[in-house]
Amino acid sequence: MSYFPLMVQLEQQPVLLVGGGRTALHKARILLEFGARIQVVAPVLIPGFHALPVQIAARNFSQEDILREKWQMVVAATNERAVNERISRLCQEQKIPVNVVDDPALCSFIFPALLKEGEVICAVSSGGRSPLVAQYVKSRIQQVLPQGLGALNEQMGGYRQQLRQEEKDPQKRKERLKERLQQLLDRFS
Repeated sequence: MSYFPLMVQLEQQPVLLVGGGRTALHKARILLEFGARIQVVAPVLIPGFHALPVQIAARNFSQEDILREKWQMVVAATNERAVNERISRLCQEQKIPVNVVDDPALCSFIFPALLKEGEVICAVSSGGRSPLVAQYVKSRIQQVLPQGLGALNEQMGGYRQQLRQEEKDPQKRKERLKERLQQLLDRFS
C-alpha cells in the first residue's frame, strides 16, 4: 500500500533522533532545514553533529526517551535492528509517527526525496522500495522546473493577498492569478 503524502509543520516541533552515524546526521540536516527542534540520543556521534543546533544525549537509547516529551516524530537511525524494532514498537504504542531508516516495514512514515526552493517543495517517494528511483525522479523534475521558483512563489503569494482585497468574484480572481503566473513564468524562463 502506498504512503499518503502529507506536509507537516515542524517549526520548533520536538523530534527525537536515535543514532549518531552518517545517516542520522543526514536526517538531522533535513529536519533542521524545516525548523525542527531535535534531540539526538546516541552513545557515539560522528563529529558533524557537534556543529548542528541540536540537543545531544551521548548515551544508549532507553524507553524513557519516548515518554520524555510529546514528540512530533521519531527517527530511528541506529545500526542495531533490535533497537530500531524496539523504538518502532514503542512509538506505535504511543501513536508517535516513526521512521526507521532503511526498514519500511517498521515505519509509519518515510522520508521522500525532496526538492526545496523557498516554500516550494516537491516530494518524491518510491514507497521505501527504491530510494534511487525517487532520487532519479527528483533529478528529472529538477531539470524541467524554472530557476527562481521560490521567488516566483513569494511574488504570487503577495499578489494573491492583494487580489483578495481587490477582486471579490472567485472566478475572476482565479483568471487574474493565472495571467499573473504566466507573466512571471515568462520572466523566469
